[in-house]
Amino acid sequence: MKPKIILISLLLLSCSNSYSQIVKSIGIKSGITLSNQSWEDTHLSNDHVFNASTGFYEAITFDFIDKEYWQISADLGIYQSASKSEMSPFPSYTFENNPTFDFRFGFITLSPAIKLKIPIKSFTPYILFAPRLDYYYSKISNMDVTYLNFEVNKLIYGFTIGEGVAYNIKNISIFAEYQFLYSFNNLMDKSFFYQNSYRDSSNDRVKTNTHVISLGIKYHFKKAEKQSDNQVIK
Repeated sequence: MKPKIILISLLLLSCSNSYSQIVKSIGIKSGITLSNQSWEDTHLSNDHVFNASTGFYEAITFDFIDKEYWQISADLGIYQSASKSEMSPFPSYTFENNPTFDFRFGFITLSPAIKLKIPIKSFTPYILFAPRLDYYYSKISNMDVTYLNFEVNKLIYGFTIGEGVAYNIKNISIFAEYQFLYSFNNLMDKSFFYQNSYRDSSNDRVKTNTHVISLGIKYHFKKAEKQSDNQVIK
């Protein structure tokens, strides 16, 4: 359902006559995530070992400024930061009812990026750096996350670095991309397990950083306009 929403939005935007005057290109990308989650001094970190797991990544990507060697872009999308746990050899709580968890934290993400690129014939390798704002969204998280009673309306601040390569065919480009999504603040700052307990839970923290590998396709309005101009001159 989520990829269909992105595709419908893309089609509606591309049908606007004035859209190409503001945005130089528009595309979609889809891929997988692999996350590194840090659980510090929590009930679960005492009993569990957390291993990286795969989630999904879907985004619409825009280019607002597109020069020969650099461009300004933005991604708007959704992704999951996932991990699977297993019981530690010596758990501190022997009455643990849930031996394993499959945590999939869902986010809506906005990331404006600066890209530096080097055109080489039909190929264009590039690197990118982007500040990032994520919004924790429970509806694209899974049921195991609700076990933690996570707070809603949680904003995560961070940055994205990455690299990619695009293959250009007239006004279409197909690209592969790697991104590392680093978060400054914690996804959870307090464990809800100890609110009614003697234990001070102020140090309970969960933080997540995510690797993204994606493939995408992009339509360039600027190149299409140039072709139209050449036809008029002829």
